[in-house]
Amino acid sequence: MKKHITLAALIFFSFLNNAYAITCATNNASGLNYHTATLSGISPPAFNPNAYAVGDIIYSATGSVIINNFNGSSPQFKCDASWIWYNLSTMGVAINNIYPTSINGLGLRVKEAQYWPYLSTGQQPANQYISFGPNYGITIQLVKTGEISASGSISGVFGGSTANTANGPWLIKISWASPVVVMPTIPTCTVSTPNITVPLLNPSTTTFRGIGSTFGMRQFQIGLACTGGSMGTSTNSYITFTDLNQPGNTSTTLTLAGGTGAATGLGLQILNNGTPIGYGPDSNAPGNTNQWKVANIAQGVSSYLIPLGVRYIQTGSTVTPGTVTGRATFTMSYQ
Repeated sequence: MKKHITLAALIFFSFLNNAYAITCATNNASGLNYHTATLSGISPPAFNPNAYAVGDIIYSATGSVIINNFNGSSPQFKCDASWIWYNLSTMGVAINNIYPTSINGLGLRVKEAQYWPYLSTGQQPANQYISFGPNYGITIQLVKTGEISASGSISGVFGGSTANTANGPWLIKISWASPVVVMPTIPTCTVSTPNITVPLLNPSTTTFRGIGSTFGMRQFQIGLACTGGSMGTSTNSYITFTDLNQPGNTSTTLTLAGGTGAATGLGLQILNNGTPIGYGPDSNAPGNTNQWKVANIAQGVSSYLIPLGVRYIQTGSTVTPGTVTGRATFTMSYQ
């Protein structure tokens, strides 16, 4: 008897899922089931992030959404069940209608009749094309959600409209017509030591006692020159090292250049405060593999030195004499 009850419940839920399925179509000239659009007119000026408290609106403007690439005189939409516009962003989960952006401390709020995300009023009939004006306005607000210590830009698809729910089929996807450049007046830094050569010690092969043994620490520094910024502001500097001899290397051992006359059985380690750093892709993207924070650099600090070290490490059971050359690049990221 219990088995029959369970089976009935499963059939019932399957029926519910099928009942809410909906398919939509448009007169998009590229054959898509949804329309594409761009938003223009959003261009925030430079601003002092310390002039705003968390929750304050830094910038607000109404831009123009233009639906493009459609057949006929206007964009049209049709679904095989009755539907309502659901308006939302693809930029993450909204908290108090504020979506996160790729810039730390900066959120985005979008308003049509209400703040996204929301379900519009007015149900559209099933199996009947409706026309919609190709141009309409939406308001973009940039909101301070935390410390803003880096500039950046916002680009790509950021949202639009679906049918009935957030998981419904897309009706309109909206992209920025051009990247929205965000320019907080914070300190900016450049590398003052772009090319660094570190002379290594010349140990005997008998110096090394087994795999993992190390020798010959040499110190070096990376220099940053920093300028600008409103009073009280700062920027967070991060760095990633990339192994030029083996760019895919994410270990803590820098590989050596091979070839005739090269030593074998050894690698190099670059150290930060005595700890070997890992290597990652040549990218300044936040969260890059083995990216690490250097420092928070305050306005008024004109130069900053990153103290580092390098040493040998035995990687093979046997060390053979020869030339040792390690090559690495470093990429700074300000976040």
